[in-house]
Amino acid sequence: MRYPLVLRLIHWFTALMFIPQLAGGWFWLRTMANTDPLKLDALMYHMAVGVGLVALTSIRLVLRLRLHRPETSGLALWVHRAFYASIFLMPVSGFTMVFAARLNDIVFARTGAPLPADLSSIPGHFWHGATALALTVLIALHIAGAFKDRQTIKRMI
Repeated sequence: MRYPLVLRLIHWFTALMFIPQLAGGWFWLRTMANTDPLKLDALMYHMAVGVGLVALTSIRLVLRLRLHRPETSGLALWVHRAFYASIFLMPVSGFTMVFAARLNDIVFARTGAPLPADLSSIPGHFWHGATALALTVLIALHIAGAFKDRQTIKRMI
């Protein structure tokens, strides 16, 4: 039995968005100087895409619970649960940072105020990075599990 088309489409679309989102956070945003004028654009993109991903994941979770689909069990079930928990913890930590440092005014309203000198000192920053690491590990486990169980790939294509 295959997953319903709408779940497959949301799965692959979010997968294609999550990987660059995580990579951009690790290798681009984290290394970019807070005084770099491009950082505001990069943060705006990162924040907007993050909110979109949470919205899509919420829709996917509701559909997953309502639509007839193949059962998930064992390690795959726990990886999926950890995925959803991490995907919802990610914006909580992100919003904590946004509101603690007024990043919404700086990034979206472009008030002219500078970014904080050290983003790592903002509440939520540690948890945002820890959740990103957890998601990176979960993605690796998810991909490895899919290749181990060829039936999973057939149900998702």
